[in-house]
Amino acid sequence: ELGTPDGRGRFNHFQNGSIYWTPQTGAHPVSGDILAEWSAQGWEGGPLGYPTADEIATPGKPGKVQGFEIGAMYSSANGTHAVLGMIMGKYGELGWENGWLGFPKSNEVPIKDNGRFTEFEGGNIYWSPGTGAWSVENGPLFDGWKSVGYEGGRLGFPISDKFDIPGGVQQNFQFGYITVIGDKTEVH
Repeated sequence: ELGTPDGRGRFNHFQNGSIYWTPQTGAHPVSGDILAEWSAQGWEGGPLGYPTADEIATPGKPGKVQGFEIGAMYSSANGTHAVLGMIMGKYGELGWENGWLGFPKSNEVPIKDNGRFTEFEGGNIYWSPGTGAWSVENGPLFDGWKSVGYEGGRLGFPISDKFDIPGGVQQNFQFGYITVIGDKTEVH
């Protein structure tokens, strides 16, 4: 058993995984794909911090998830990816992996204005300090936003999720909005 570099906890490596402990989180095993990705991201010194739960199978879909101090690590057919902070909060609002977003397909990616996004099977979640976390669903809304340069273009970051309007849906952005009515997508 060894002390962790930050002095907060203890760990022990075994043939098929590791166990990490802190007084705040308790002892939790980390193994397999989740251990490999957590290691690649810097162990407890990386963006996730210490494990706070044991790995469990995801309900309703083949995969697994493990909770950490700052987010969760998901392992599925899309690979093993972390979902962090406010993006994780929005992911939870939308039903986790059983919602329309499905499993994550990327770790967080830094973008302009200290923003971040995570790619999922059904769309992406974008976050910036000035706008918060909002989802953009794959399909006409995403394609319309892409056509004007995503967050770096004239619309900026999303400031809402999509919502119903008469005959279609709308999504608001910092500097405009997109509507999809029938098969017609308009950027305003």
